[in-house]
Amino acid sequence: MAVVRTEGRVYNTVAYMSEVINPISIFLGLSRLNLMSQALRYLVWGEGETGLMVYTILLRYWEWTPEEDVRPVIFLMSD
Repeated sequence: MAVVRTEGRVYNTVAYMSEVINPISIFLGLSRLNLMSQALRYLVWGEGETGLMVYTILLRYWEWTPEEDVRPVIFLMSD
């Protein structure tokens, strides 16, 4: 089992590593910040909700890959 803890702008790296490692499942943490706080953090520091961004990147990637490709189960978890 691999555990990757991230902060900041590493969405594409986490999505890429999940494709290289081919895990059975991926657990992504969500913050409990309200949407306005998240928007301000993104505008000021370029940081956002890592879990949702990785999920979105993987969904877009999977749209162009064959359906026979093995895909992990994604769990979006809050603290």
